[in-house]
Amino acid sequence: MHKHFHVPEAYFLSHSVGCLPKSTQNFVAENIFKPWQAQGGNAWPGWLNILAEFRTEIGALLGVTQADICPQTNVSSALTKILYSLPKRQGKNTILLSKQDFPTIGFVLKQAEQAGYVLRYVEGDITDPLVWAEAIDESVHIVHITHAVSNTSHLLPVAAICELARASGAYSIVDIAQSVGAVPIHVPDWKPDFVIGTSVKFICGGPGACFLYVAPERITECQPIDVGWFSHENPFEMKIDDFRYALDAMRFLGGSPSPTPFATALSALKLWQDIGTPYAKIQAQLSDLSSVVPEAALVSPADEDKRGGTLVVAPREREPLRMALATHNILHDERAEGFRFSVHAYTQSSDIEALKHILSSISV
Repeated sequence: MHKHFHVPEAYFLSHSVGCLPKSTQNFVAENIFKPWQAQGGNAWPGWLNILAEFRTEIGALLGVTQADICPQTNVSSALTKILYSLPKRQGKNTILLSKQDFPTIGFVLKQAEQAGYVLRYVEGDITDPLVWAEAIDESVHIVHITHAVSNTSHLLPVAAICELARASGAYSIVDIAQSVGAVPIHVPDWKPDFVIGTSVKFICGGPGACFLYVAPERITECQPIDVGWFSHENPFEMKIDDFRYALDAMRFLGGSPSPTPFATALSALKLWQDIGTPYAKIQAQLSDLSSVVPEAALVSPADEDKRGGTLVVAPREREPLRMALATHNILHDERAEGFRFSVHAYTQSSDIEALKHILSSISV
C-alpha cells in the first residue's frame, strides 16, 4: 500500500495528518481546476456533486446514509452548530465531557455557559461505563464522548455511554476524529444522536473536509442558527422571505461550500475503496511495537480491541528516548501523557523495525 502515497521517511504522525495519496493532485485538478478553467461559474454543478459523493462515501464508511451526513469545515464548527441547534429543556442544563477530550471540545462547550449551560467533567476512569452511569443524571442535556482518546489511544465504550445518555433523555455527541479510518466504525451499533469527525488524519483526506452525522430521528429537533442558503430545503428557490430547513443533515451546511477540500478527501475515500481499509494492519503493527515496550512505560492499551491507531509510551526518564528519536529522524510528537507514534497502511516494515530497536532500549 506504500506505493499509493507520498510518505516522508520514518513517518509516525498519521494521528496528526495522514499522508497524501499520489492520486489526489490529479483528481483535484480534474474535478476542481479544469472545470473552473473551462466553465467558470458553470463548474458549480460538478462541484456540488463532489460534496454529494463525499457524503455518500463517509456514510458508507460509517454504515449510515448520505442523508445523515453534512460536510463541515472543522470539528469545532460542527460541534458549535449542533450545540446551538438543540432545544433548551427545563431542568436539563448540564453538558458532560471529559478532561481527556481534545481541548477544542472544551473551548467550544465552554461558550455554552453564555446560554445558561453548566459544564461538568466526568471524574474517574472514562473507559468504565459505570463511571459514566454515575455522572449522567436527569440534569444532563448533552453527553460528549471521544471514541479514541488522542493522548492515550484508549477506545471508550461508546455504545454503552450512548445508551446511558438515551435512558436519561440526554443527547449524545461522539467525536471520531482520532478513530475514523484507523478502527472499524459502524454508527448504528452505537445509536448516537450526533457524530463529528475529520478526514485529515487516518482517512488521508487533508484539512478542511470534516463532517457531522445526525440520527434521522433527531433531524426535526435540530434548528441550526448558523445557516445559509445551502441549509435551505431548496437552495435555488431564491425567496428571501421563505426559509425552510433542509429535510436532512444538510440543514447544518450553511452558506456556499468550498468544494476543494472535499475533492481532496473524496480522492482518498475512493482510494480506500479500491485498496481496502487497513484496520488489521494498523493493529498488527501497533501490537508489534508494543511488544518491545516495558509494561510500565506503555500508556496506550496492549489489547487491540481497546486501542485506537496510536502507540503512546512514557518512560520515567524521557530525555534518552527523545534524543534517540531525534538522532534517527523518527517523525512523531510528544504530549504530557507520552510520546505518540501512529502507523498506517503505508508504514513500511523497515520503519517499524527501526522504531522497535529504539523502543526496546527504554528503561523504567
